[in-house]
Amino acid sequence: MSNNVNQQVEREVVFGIVPVLPRERKYNFPDAFLVLSGYCIATWSYTQGSYLAGLVGFQQLLIGAFFAAILLLAIYQLPTILSVRYGIDVWVWLKSVFGPRGVQIMTVTIIAINFPWYAVCAELFASSMANLAGVFGFQPPSGIHVALSVLSVAIGTFIAYKGIGAITWTTRILVPLLLVLGLVVIYVGVTSVPADVVWNYKPKVPANPDRMASYLLSIEANFAFVITLVGGMAGVPRLTRKENAGFWSGVFGQGLSGSLFVVVGAVMAIAMQHATGKMVDDPTLMLATLAGPALALCSLLLVAFANIGTQAVGSYLYAVMLKSSFKKADYRVLILILAAYVAALCAWGEITKHFGTFLTISACVYAPLAALLLVDFFFVRSQKLALRSAFGLPGHHAYDYTAGINWVGFFCVAAGIAMSLSIYNPLTGQIHCKALFYLTPTGFSFLGTGLLYFAMSKIPPIRSYLLRDRSEITV
Repeated sequence: MSNNVNQQVEREVVFGIVPVLPRERKYNFPDAFLVLSGYCIATWSYTQGSYLAGLVGFQQLLIGAFFAAILLLAIYQLPTILSVRYGIDVWVWLKSVFGPRGVQIMTVTIIAINFPWYAVCAELFASSMANLAGVFGFQPPSGIHVALSVLSVAIGTFIAYKGIGAITWTTRILVPLLLVLGLVVIYVGVTSVPADVVWNYKPKVPANPDRMASYLLSIEANFAFVITLVGGMAGVPRLTRKENAGFWSGVFGQGLSGSLFVVVGAVMAIAMQHATGKMVDDPTLMLATLAGPALALCSLLLVAFANIGTQAVGSYLYAVMLKSSFKKADYRVLILILAAYVAALCAWGEITKHFGTFLTISACVYAPLAALLLVDFFFVRSQKLALRSAFGLPGHHAYDYTAGINWVGFFCVAAGIAMSLSIYNPLTGQIHCKALFYLTPTGFSFLGTGLLYFAMSKIPPIRSYLLRDRSEITV
């Protein structure tokens, strides 16, 4: 069985890094939209909704959750056009930005800062399952929380360990059910309390006494929430038949479906605060309190199926990403390392408490990465790539740079992180420069990194360093 799994993964890795030919593309917009929606729908959305409700009123939250998310997605998802056009993942293109060894470093970094998302899901799985047991009269033993969190990770890892087949048919069934259930939950929230309680909601004690700062923090949270998807944004779009389908499936799959469940979390948190005096982000407790035990069973679909599936798919995708960069590594070992990392975060038990900090720290790296990809694609290389060098074929070394690392790209990432931290400290919540904070830390870092990289590409020695691929352009 193990050999079969490794052979399957080897095929998937090759399929993942070798250009997908047009005749091999299998997705139109609906399937790509559903797959990406399924990957975005998890209990981290409820945590995001509850966090936003602590910052701004519901009307501001509603605008930010959809429009801020879709605005940023529509910008940073533009490079998915290259993924559809050439049938490649963005990590192939990023060798032109970081070099082959540089991509390995960035892959490990992205996984290190992205996998805490799965600990957030596992923690909410644990609290939801414990609360669901309590609804039906079973008292979970003390200390069960960590065990349930690790159980969520273990089940998802077991599925990934066995190897994941096509998820298209699963998402065709599961995602529409989740979307409908999300609308049902919103209906429960707005009918269980007076409608104006939700619509006119404003936090009694905002997280920041400065209302404008609170609003900007909410926009930053929405930017950071969606930009953390940049690492795997081309995994599905490159399998679509048309460029516009690949692009819009990413924008709407993440910007509409993901944002809908952020709003679901916010509505339920607001309703719970009105009904009980306490704002929570646990859908099981919300439904049990506002609608009764029968509807609380829906949390099995909202929490258990969604979280375990997300853990499985995420583990698989990131293990394959690692194996693409470290070809000699064993897939099974990589899966277990990822599981151990998430399990350690679950044992720590503080990741949800520091959710806002975690979001902004993640965006500190993701924003420069997204900016470099966008500027390199459209403005530096004019949408032209030396595929032979990108795939490391013998005799083609245009992207080797300095011992396999493009230091210009890494300098710009470091500068982008510094830009973000120079206006806002995510650990203390201190705003250092209010004028630039109007752009939000993610927005300022994204814009600043892109402009810096573009300006540096115009300096003749640096331009020659970056564009050594012009003599062997293949696409």
